[in-house]
Amino acid sequence: MNYFSILYIVIFLSVLLLGIWIYSEKNLKGKYNKLINYLSFPLALLGLYSVFRLNIDFSYVLVSLIIASLFLWILGRSTSLKKLAKESRSFFIILSLITIFRSFIFEPFQIPSESMIPGLEIGDFVLVNKYEYGLKNPIGNQTLISNKSPDRGDVIVFTPPHTKCNSEIIKSYPKDSLQTISRDIEKSWGELKKSCSSLGLKYVKRVIGIPGDVLEIKGKDFLVNGIKVVKSILNSNSRETFYEESFGKENYLIRKSKLRELSFYQSWKIPEGFYFVMGDNRDNSLDSRSWGLVPENNITGKAQLIWLSWSSYGSFPSFGRNKIIK
Repeated sequence: MNYFSILYIVIFLSVLLLGIWIYSEKNLKGKYNKLINYLSFPLALLGLYSVFRLNIDFSYVLVSLIIASLFLWILGRSTSLKKLAKESRSFFIILSLITIFRSFIFEPFQIPSESMIPGLEIGDFVLVNKYEYGLKNPIGNQTLISNKSPDRGDVIVFTPPHTKCNSEIIKSYPKDSLQTISRDIEKSWGELKKSCSSLGLKYVKRVIGIPGDVLEIKGKDFLVNGIKVVKSILNSNSRETFYEESFGKENYLIRKSKLRELSFYQSWKIPEGFYFVMGDNRDNSLDSRSWGLVPENNITGKAQLIWLSWSSYGSFPSFGRNKIIK
């Protein structure tokens, strides 16, 4: 049984329990309501677990719950079930406020990989500024009101095209962005798409190239519009080297491994509406070097603040890494 089947069963049982609850409340003076409440709690947890495993964007879940609570509010008023109307109205208001905050102001995001070490580590919870690049529709991520565009050095959260099952390679490699799209690139992109989902997966990386840039990658160095990006060594040992990378007014830390060194030789012309991104852990990051460019419409927002760090379920959450993201 797959997780979609489990989710459908959860929805069916939830509707069934709701019907029993309404019958109990109207005809049996709430005789079975306490039992129904006990059954509803594990059912809700199972539903949330299925949503998590299916990688469904939580915006869709929130909007669905708002519609459901509005329906129950209307149902409660029309059937004179004051308890149902009161509780569903409370849920509707609370969920609406959460959705507005999450969709238009800040959205939480947990760092899933090592690709942004040393700045961001696995288990860091970050707040993503949703209004930095404009107000977006909570369903579909379409921009409603434009603001400024991402700049070089920004750390952004986005959905790479290759993680969406219905996406085509042109979404990552638009016309004239590369001189040629080789069979190796097409094969690599196809292999990465095997782990796709219908809504895609969210990544976090740093913007390196913006629309209009000509970006050249030569081994471990890169040039933007013919100017080599400056790197200064801060610390080095037998396993790794840490640099400070300077990008205009932006300075941030990057890591390069001495155990797994990746080298690329490519030249990109970044077209309008696309961005080139890389992980700060340069030798351990799947990014634009591997799967192409990020369309502007796929950008969720700017990662702005680490507010919690929880590296594993076997450890305690910590506020020791709270900081503004550079």
